[in-house]
Amino acid sequence: MQDGEGPHEDGTVDILYLVDRLEELVGVGKRVPFSGRVMVEEEEFLALVDQLRVAVPHEIKQAQRVIKERERIIGEAQDEAAKILRAARERSEYYVSEQGVLNEARQQGEEILRQAEEKRKRAMGEVDAYALQEIAKVEEGMREAFAIIDGALRETLESLSAAKSHIGR
Repeated sequence: MQDGEGPHEDGTVDILYLVDRLEELVGVGKRVPFSGRVMVEEEEFLALVDQLRVAVPHEIKQAQRVIKERERIIGEAQDEAAKILRAARERSEYYVSEQGVLNEARQQGEEILRQAEEKRKRAMGEVDAYALQEIAKVEEGMREAFAIIDGALRETLESLSAAKSHIGR
């Protein structure tokens, strides 16, 4: 499923989809003459706000899953590095019997360690970049949603105040 689409399999809704729905609600709302205000259906607006309240924790849980996956991958890389280190130590101990062979073993062990460290750093960098990218998407979606909600709430409160003052005349 792509961003901006409707409900997911688990019943939650994408934040960007809800933001689009809020924009649509404002777009089809009745304009208040001689002002930049729009009147929207209160029930529909509040339903979208409720869905946003559900969707935001879902997006956070998704980001947490990405972070856990990152930690798992890092752990696996560290385990692999430890295995390689043990293998290198065992090989170097085996070749200790003669000085020339010892030097060769040391060089090979250092090369294996260097390669393992490079592999670990590469894996960590890719996972970190992906996790940061996903978290940035969630943050941006939340910012947009809260800005729209804030604007819509302000407009609704202003419309209610205007309506109350009009009735009081």
